Amino acid sequence: MYFYLYIRTTMVRKTYPISRAIHFINIALWLTFQGCGFVWKNTITTVIQLEYLLLSEHQSLVTNLSHPLIILGVLGQILLLVHAFRRRWNRGLNTLTVSVLSLLVAFLVLVGFLTTQWTMVGMQLPFLICVCLYFYFAYKKTEGEDLR
Repeated sequence: MYFYLYIRTTMVRKTYPISRAIHFINIALWLTFQGCGFVWKNTITTVIQLEYLLLSEHQSLVTNLSHPLIILGVLGQILLLVHAFRRRWNRGLNTLTVSVLSLLVAFLVLVGFLTTQWTMVGMQLPFLICVCLYFYFAYKKTEGEDLR
């Protein structure tokens, strides 16, 4: 309950008009996160398939929902879509969401490098490129405008 109230107040306060570039970048981040994946025994598994596999295990629902990929991945995707379709945005909350998803993807890139699965590393590159674009456009300071 308190977490919901905190998120609700931070999304109402400290909001700014969102630019069209950030709208499209948030949608691109969501789409490219769907394409991120994992290669195991020459089988390519995307994030959506991994989340489904983790949720469909025959363990308890609490154990399945407490997996970091489920909690951070699903919550991050929901917040990306919320920020993509709102007229106003909280840059701090959106940056936190992008950063958490970037950590998950960076972990997958690290695993790809350690196991020399270059297909796996290549699957993460579009998301990482969109993250760089997000930080460029979200924190770009134009002439005569203060960075909020």
